[in-house]
Amino acid sequence: MADFYVVPNIYSDMSDQSQGYFAFRFHCQICGWSVDSMPIRSNVATATNIMDIGVGLLGGFWGRAAETGEKMYGSKWHAEQAEALKKAWAQVKPDFHYCPKCHLTVCTRCFNLKLNLCVNCAPDLKADAASFQHDLNVQAQRQQIEENYKAPQFNTDAVPSAVTPDMLRPQPGARAMPPQPGQPALSPQQPPQMNQAMTPAAMAGFATPGYPKEAVCPNCRRLGTPGKFCEDCGTKIPLPDLFCPRCAEPVQPTTRFCPECGTRLQQAM
Repeated sequence: MADFYVVPNIYSDMSDQSQGYFAFRFHCQICGWSVDSMPIRSNVATATNIMDIGVGLLGGFWGRAAETGEKMYGSKWHAEQAEALKKAWAQVKPDFHYCPKCHLTVCTRCFNLKLNLCVNCAPDLKADAASFQHDLNVQAQRQQIEENYKAPQFNTDAVPSAVTPDMLRPQPGARAMPPQPGQPALSPQQPPQMNQAMTPAAMAGFATPGYPKEAVCPNCRRLGTPGKFCEDCGTKIPLPDLFCPRCAEPVQPTTRFCPECGTRLQQAM
């Protein structure tokens, strides 16, 4: 009768046939803790034995002998590998336990020796109670912090706004917005301009005081409305830059290059 030797499927084969040794790594199926067995030297994976059985010889009878030798070498290697696995498991077996309920093989850390079950099937009540009590303490502390928490008060009036009154287009029937602190209110002689047509500069978001009403065509140098097409050559007239797109330095509408960083501006096209 064949001699069977049961080894749980918790190992990884770390053997190296080219180096001629067997090694295995056994790991716990709960926490993943692992232990490596001591390397075991192979008796067949040596240069002498390989040459003796004809591995490496080519051609004719020697080639057939080499093929047979490789098969013999493979079967001998696997036989030695199975024997080495038995020895490796015998070395590490005292560090592992089998749970009869869930059928897991776990390390000593994950096994309840008093109940002969793993910690998943029979948790440590003392450790579980301590962990549960710690979670309750954390929840109670968070609730206390939430009850006593007061949001800080921020002075939003001190934050400068990027929107100026001339950039706002009032809607028909809408009430006028009260003036912001530090800004003059609109006088009765200056009603909001509601029915005036929006210029291309204003539609593009450049309704800033001082924005030029005319720009030079980059092709024929004729003056025209920014954002429109030239009347002479049909080239689209770009919107001039009031600020350098690279360093944000204020520039004049007629400036072709930024005096700070030398960037070519739209009106220089």
